[in-house]
Amino acid sequence: MAHPRVVRVENNLDRDMSIVAYVDVGLGSRWQADGVSPNGVRLTEPITVRFSEQYPSSCPDISLRSDFDRSHPHLLPSSTDELPRPCYIDGHPHDFLRLRGMHGVVSQVADWLEKAASAELINPIQGWEPVRRDRLDDYVEADADILRALVDRDGGGAFFRAPFTMIGDSRSRSMCCHVFERLQLREDVAKTLFSQYNQIGIAVVVWPGRSPAGEEVVASAYAPETITNVKDLYERADSLGLFKQLETYLGLVRTRLKSVPSGVPTVIAVALLVRRPFEVIRQGSRIEILPYVIEVSNSDDLAPASLSPVRLAAHRDALSPKLLSTMAGRKIIADPAKWTLLGAGSVGSKLAIHLAREGRGPGTVIDSSLMRPHNYSRHGLLPLSRFDALNDVKAQALSHSVRMLGQTCTGYYTDVAWLAATGTDEEWKKAWPRGTQFLVDATGSPSVTDALCLSNIARSRPRVVETCLFAGGQIAYFGLEGPGINPNVQDLAAESYRIFADDDTLRGLAFNGNGELVTIGQGCSTLTARMSDATLSASIPAMANKLAGLLNDGEPESSGEIMIGLVEKDLLGQSWQRNKVEAFIKLSGDDPSAPSVRISRRVVSVIDQTIEAHSDVETGGVLIGRFNENTNSFHVVDLIRAPSDSKYTATLFSLGTAGLSERITEYVERCHGTLYPIGTWHNHLSDSAASRTDLATGVQLAFGQRFPAVILIRTPSVFHGLVVEEADAEDTNEPAVTIARISEEEA
Repeated sequence: MAHPRVVRVENNLDRDMSIVAYVDVGLGSRWQADGVSPNGVRLTEPITVRFSEQYPSSCPDISLRSDFDRSHPHLLPSSTDELPRPCYIDGHPHDFLRLRGMHGVVSQVADWLEKAASAELINPIQGWEPVRRDRLDDYVEADADILRALVDRDGGGAFFRAPFTMIGDSRSRSMCCHVFERLQLREDVAKTLFSQYNQIGIAVVVWPGRSPAGEEVVASAYAPETITNVKDLYERADSLGLFKQLETYLGLVRTRLKSVPSGVPTVIAVALLVRRPFEVIRQGSRIEILPYVIEVSNSDDLAPASLSPVRLAAHRDALSPKLLSTMAGRKIIADPAKWTLLGAGSVGSKLAIHLAREGRGPGTVIDSSLMRPHNYSRHGLLPLSRFDALNDVKAQALSHSVRMLGQTCTGYYTDVAWLAATGTDEEWKKAWPRGTQFLVDATGSPSVTDALCLSNIARSRPRVVETCLFAGGQIAYFGLEGPGINPNVQDLAAESYRIFADDDTLRGLAFNGNGELVTIGQGCSTLTARMSDATLSASIPAMANKLAGLLNDGEPESSGEIMIGLVEKDLLGQSWQRNKVEAFIKLSGDDPSAPSVRISRRVVSVIDQTIEAHSDVETGGVLIGRFNENTNSFHVVDLIRAPSDSKYTATLFSLGTAGLSERITEYVERCHGTLYPIGTWHNHLSDSAASRTDLATGVQLAFGQRFPAVILIRTPSVFHGLVVEEADAEDTNEPAVTIARISEEEA
């Protein structure tokens, strides 16, 4: 009585633990005089609130008067012998009671009645409200897209394999029919199904056709579920324009079940596909799926006049990429981007499973390792048995798990570095089939990084995403190549060393005492890289989310990217930095055997700014980067400015030496030897070739280091220069060099 919309109450607690509350519906002034709305909702409506012994732990049951019009939407399924019950909350009433109390429950029911009076329980703009199937114990699990795709203008039906599972006993149980592939109902179908599943489970799916006038049959009248037996089911089908189809297809099932011995578990799932006047809410289709379950003891149970029980069922989506994408909040893509995973270790397996749970799993997994007992301390998979834990192939095990999540995936037991370095075109097509958008390298192996940049494979492979962890999982690395494989993963690695060296925290964590970056992945023994699964897993969701974004959005912008995550030691926080990496300037030699030189745009910008500051003279400095023998390539990512005693003239730049050695030593120590001097640069005021002085400088540098030296020349229009290397001389008294001219490639 304390509620402002309750007019009076009847206290029946002593009789049946109920209270009848008469609620002011709030009819508009035009209907108040009549005391009823045009659709039969009265000025005051009695609601029966029936409590249980579990109150207030459980919400009381709410029901309406027995003659309340059942054509209103948002009524819970029930037989006509029961009072109609409103579905007044989207969720479980027990939870709502905990949040709002009985006052809130009464308010919600009063609002429901007010909307029912004004016919606002269905909003055509929002969509058709599906028939309520809340709090049912039985399910028909099927791919809704497959069922809806059956519907045509002519009407018809189809059969599916539908083995069922059952929980509970004869007094209280829950059943689920799992709708699989299409089924031809041959004469021996019952025998075949029983031999396969030790039961008989068939799904009958029917859909409407056209009216005698040639128009689509549309069910535009709302009706709650009141079916209790087969006879009711046929009447329901008749009201929806499906009687003929149901009679035909259930009739054929009756014929096939006549020879089934008694006692054989037999369940028939029925799905009525109903065409509504507008799209069903959140379904993107006008077709509503109404499922039912019938336990059959003999074929006559399916006759149109049968009173055999029919169990109301809820539709449950089958596991599919669409379902997983929907649950992950991702947009639904008919043909999602393909990607191949290189390395199925701890990092790779977790990335794959994260993405597969979003319906974006890898199409191919490549790894040459077996699952060992210690792998399960941090791997994304669990052992099936002790034997499998000792002998399972990582690539096969991971691809199997992706397939179990409803996606296509193939595992290849192959060494990634070998495949990249020596594989054939046919092997590469198998590893990353046509349409593959990304290769995701989770091996943590520098050998794989190098092999992926060899000229043969770089011309034919997709872009690479490289992921790995450093410093016992405290640093996460995510590198994305640019379009056209520029920057490539070697460029990104060199650039990341510069980023690490410039950050005190990253530098202290990433470089070990030997001046090396120790990554966690296939290339590093998991026995020595000791950490908890939680530590290893902390940063991987962020990388998986980034990769999912790339797959969802298609080709990203025209640049590469380096993402570096720093995880706090107690795992209670992490921060990420993002670094865009533009395409590198590429210089190649006049001889195919000559090294190539790749220069970051950041370095180019610093060079051009230095030249602008010395507009009337030549200037220069020292190039910092790496030389990779596998790919015969230089990667220039930083500079050391010219010493104070350098000489600048209009025709000559002479690099000084004051403090240069100390600055170089300090730089190399700061980055723990991952970056080092690889040559020098200077500019010419005109588009002139390398001079004799440039050549002499190159020779001097070549004899001072164990790899070729770069002399880079910046002219007003292009980069060019020399690569000079010490060579074996026939006359030991005559030191020899090889000289290659390099010039900038056209963009």
